This record gives sequence, C-alpha cells and structure tokens, in this order.
Amino acid sequence: MPPTEIVLAVVVPLGIWAVVLAFVLAVLLAVNDGVGRLRRLHQVPCFRCRYYTGSAYLKCPVHPLTAASEAALHCRDYETRDFSALPPSPPQQGKPSPLPYPLRRPSPPPSPGI
Repeated sequence: MPPTEIVLAVVVPLGIWAVVLAFVLAVLLAVNDGVGRLRRLHQVPCFRCRYYTGSAYLKCPVHPLTAASEAALHCRDYETRDFSALPPSPPQQGKPSPLPYPLRRPSPPPSPGI
C-alpha cells in the first residue's frame, strides 16, 4: 500500500470523528446556554408586580419596553402584588359572557297592516 493511502485511511476517519465531536459539543453548549437563559428569565419579577397587566399589548404601563425581559431584573418600580386583597373569584358556570352587559334580542319587525 502506498503511503498516501495509509495517510488517507487514518486521516479521513479521524476527520469524520472530529466533525462529529465538534457538532455534539456545539449542541451541548447551546443547550447549556439555553438553560442558563431560562434560569435568568424565571427570576424576572414582573409577573408578581402590582403594575403587571398580563395583556399581550401592554404588559407594564410603567416600563412597557423592558417588561418581562432580562432588562427588568433590577426594576426600580417593582412592587409586590398583594394577592390576599383580591376578592375570591365566583365559580364559573357555563361559558362566561365576553360582554359586561347582557345582549337584548331585537324586537320583531311590525307586521304590515292589511
């Protein structure tokens, strides 16, 4: 066997294993980075703040640009929401009405006089 074939027989499998190990290492580092980011985001106090609205359009009226993000970790205006002051919610029966008032049914049209 010529020396070039011996070199190729050794270098190619080593190169393949190096690429596979680099890919596995990159995936593990990405997972580790994602777990670290999730841990930081779970420390965001916005969801326990009295100013947090829970709306998708305006999460916080005090700091709307940084609400529920890593920038809100050290919010100066954070105030704990007092959950004990909330009245107990009434039990739901059936589908709740999305309107704050009941709908009136339209009256039937007047019958033509004969």
